[in-house]
Parts: sequence; C-alpha cells; structure tokens
Amino acid sequence: MSNTALHAPKLNIDLKRCARWVFVASLVIIAMGMLREIVISQIGLETPLKELRHISLDSELSLPAFYSAVLILAIGVMLLLIGQVVRQTRGLDGNRWTVLGIIFCLMSIDEAASFHESLMMPLRNAFDLTGILYYSWVVPGAIAVALIGAYFVPFLLRLSRRTAVLFAVSGSAYVGGALGMELVGGAIEHAVGKKTAAYSLAILVEEGLEIIGLTAFFYALVDHIERSWASVGLTLATGSAPARRSEAPRAMTSG
Repeated sequence: MSNTALHAPKLNIDLKRCARWVFVASLVIIAMGMLREIVISQIGLETPLKELRHISLDSELSLPAFYSAVLILAIGVMLLLIGQVVRQTRGLDGNRWTVLGIIFCLMSIDEAASFHESLMMPLRNAFDLTGILYYSWVVPGAIAVALIGAYFVPFLLRLSRRTAVLFAVSGSAYVGGALGMELVGGAIEHAVGKKTAAYSLAILVEEGLEIIGLTAFFYALVDHIERSWASVGLTLATGSAPARRSEAPRAMTSG
C-alpha cells in the first residue's frame, strides 16, 4: 500500500459555518426576488434582462429555483448520512432518517424539473377545478403530505424536544408556502390573473416561506448533529483497501 493510501488526507466541513452561509444566501435570494417584483411594478415587464426572469421567485430555470433544488438536495444528503450513522451506532429510527433523505432527494429532482406541474392541466380539466384548487396539483400534494406526516409522527415524538420543535416549525413554514400559499396564488390567478400586485405578493410570501422553511430545516439538522455526536466522520473509499474503523478520518464537523 502506498504512503498516499496510508496517510489519507482529512476533509473537514464546518457545518455551523455552512448553516450561516445558507442563511445569508437565502436572504439574498429572497431579497433579489423582492427587488425584481418592485422593479417590474415600477417600469413594467420590458426590461433589458427580459423581465428579470433569472431572479424571479416564480420562474423555472432561474437562480431561486436552482438554489432551492441544491438546498433540498443538500438536506437530503445530510439526512442519508444521519441515517447511516444512526444505523452504525444502533440508534433508533435509522430507516426513517434514510426514508426522509430519499424523499428530499426526490423533492430536489422535482424542484429542478417541476414534474408536479405536469399534473395541473389533466386534473383541472378532469374535475373542472377552479378557485383555490386552480393549481390542481395541490390535491395529490396534500394527500402525500398527510400520509408522509402520519408516517413520521412517531419518529418526531421520539426526537429530542428541541429537534422536534425545529423540525415542526421549519416543516410548517415550508408546507405553508408550498401548499397553503399555492392555494391562495391559484385563487388569485383564476380570479384576476398573474399580472397583478396581489399575485406578486402571494408569490413572494409563498416562495419566501419555502426558502425560510428549508433554511430552518438545514439549521435543525446541523443542530441535531452537534447535540448528538459533535461530529460525523465521512470516509471516501475505493473498496480495494478499506481503512480500519479506528483510522477513519473525521471528515464532517459541526463546530
């Protein structure tokens, strides 16, 4: 075995610093979205940068959409790592941590590709949905949230009170934006259209709540890791020469 393999480098990721950067980035993304709506309301849609779509909170293939997808994926990866650590330490609910991580990874894919929006027209036409159900994907979305919530209630109750409260608050903010404000936005679009101040305000609240919820959940995971283990080791191996468990580097730290 070479000296390089014997003396593997350590990669330390300060999760608390990451959480601070996520907080700052989220504020910047929300602020740019608000600025876009203010500029559009003052000078109209004909701007040199094509409606400032690239910083719009309501647009696909935009910076906010990319940021949300990356943040959701980062949360998913953290959940999967926590699940692996819980199983290795023979703790409770390792499988539930993993299932939650998989759900977030799938949510990240949907955030990037907007698969859920493909349900809108078929459901709307099939059931003649209007008003608050104008964005008809919220119907299967609400059913999925209810089922997932019921599955994770026992898991939530077994967590420490601090972690459970942080999870509940962040989850409520995200679902309140993604589903609750989506009902409001759909009703406004059906009644008066998108090019109104009311719709712009609804979008700002909706997307703002989603990003705030994700940011709070990221912090909740960092806080849980810090309170539970202080640090979590991550070893990248090729499989040809696995390191002994006692030599595994501590690669992801929270403080």
